[in-house]
Amino acid sequence: MQFKIQVVIDDEQGGTITEDVFSLDKPRNEEAAVGLSLYESKRLLKQLQKIIVLQQANQYTRAHRCCPHCHRKRRIKGSYDLQYRTLFGIVPISNLRLHHCECEEAKTKTFGVLNDWLSEHNSPELQYIQAKWASLMSYGLTVDLLKDLLPVNESLNAETVRQHLHRTAVRQDELLDQQPRFISGCQAQWAALPRPDKPLTVGIDGGYVRDCRDRKTNFEVIVAKSYSKTRAPKRLGFVQKIDSKSGQRLLAMLTRQGLQPNQQITFLSDGADNLRQLQFLMHPEADHVLDWFHVAMRFTVLGQFAKGLCTTDPDPGGELTDLLESAKWYLWHGNVKNAMDKFDYCYCLLEDEDLHYANRLKFQKTIEDMLRYIDNNRHLIPNYGEKYRYGETITTSFVESTVNEVVAKRMVKKQQMQWSPQGAHCLLQTRTAVLNDELREQFEQWYPAMKTKTQTSELTVNLPIAA
Repeated sequence: MQFKIQVVIDDEQGGTITEDVFSLDKPRNEEAAVGLSLYESKRLLKQLQKIIVLQQANQYTRAHRCCPHCHRKRRIKGSYDLQYRTLFGIVPISNLRLHHCECEEAKTKTFGVLNDWLSEHNSPELQYIQAKWASLMSYGLTVDLLKDLLPVNESLNAETVRQHLHRTAVRQDELLDQQPRFISGCQAQWAALPRPDKPLTVGIDGGYVRDCRDRKTNFEVIVAKSYSKTRAPKRLGFVQKIDSKSGQRLLAMLTRQGLQPNQQITFLSDGADNLRQLQFLMHPEADHVLDWFHVAMRFTVLGQFAKGLCTTDPDPGGELTDLLESAKWYLWHGNVKNAMDKFDYCYCLLEDEDLHYANRLKFQKTIEDMLRYIDNNRHLIPNYGEKYRYGETITTSFVESTVNEVVAKRMVKKQQMQWSPQGAHCLLQTRTAVLNDELREQFEQWYPAMKTKTQTSELTVNLPIAA
């Protein structure tokens, strides 16, 4: 059987153009493939894209050939080809170069007709798909998948995809320029606002990525997640040492989740110095809580030291173990003073040089670090037991999973991939936008033509979050 696919074009002048797109021969024997093969569909899409783009370009050129003031045709200087890259291949377009009319003022003598219409030589859909897929899998796998499914440019490579993703991340950061760093206003203004939604809980934590410039060192990545009982969670990530908009970034995330100035919000963190300013300046009425998970982890380390002491010095070891349990109980109930008294007594016990424990000094140094940690964060320590009984969040365990979701699964912690701080920061912006289901909305803001009446949440296939 012979199949011939044609496209019929009705122009604005009432004319009709018919062009052959694709011819296909399908034999009737049993060995013939059923339907279109992937190769045939890619050829069809590529040819159809070429016809549509060229017809649109010709229509635009004809509409802008004449001067908008005197309506006389502009003189032709020449032409050159533009390479317009799309999801369905590269389309070479002839760009007519015209002289400016004498009746119009212009800084140049000539101009390209299509320069304004095609200000970028990569279609918005191509940039969107590249940014989305590269946020979920490696740049190389993104290229392989695009070439397997679509008739994209055969010269497309991982470096090109990486550069396109970085440009997308830069544009995302530009959206934060008008965003304030903290909530402004006064209590009187907030009281006049409508009744706020359910409280928001924000957890902030850090992860580490291997530095490509020095493979023996890592740099820190800050990750945050906010959630409430009525709205979908939101995530953010950034490399703090190169990011100058961390405050705007956090407030933008909370604003997208519907935060009102009079809404209750709780910040949980591990008490690190680099996170204090970020969360304290954000919301004057916020509740700041030291994460119990990190406190308990420190007690786990102290407990291991105490077990070692019990093997060499049973009596002091047993006493010290009881003191640590008592200190943990006091902290759980928010009694910081009594807990620190117990730590002080532990420190004094370890000053006994007659102890046979080989790691006595290390144990003592760990106790000293714990004292400093609790003292620096004593204003962040609530009555954990009371909060727990009322069902309030007291740990950032949900952020630990977010660190894995945002950082580890894409940056392939097990394979020890190396990243530059700028490269990791850019990838974090597009990845969190994908996980928050916001990337398509951002592209539609930059390219309004991407919006369609039948557009649902996403037209592309939802891919699993893969490394």
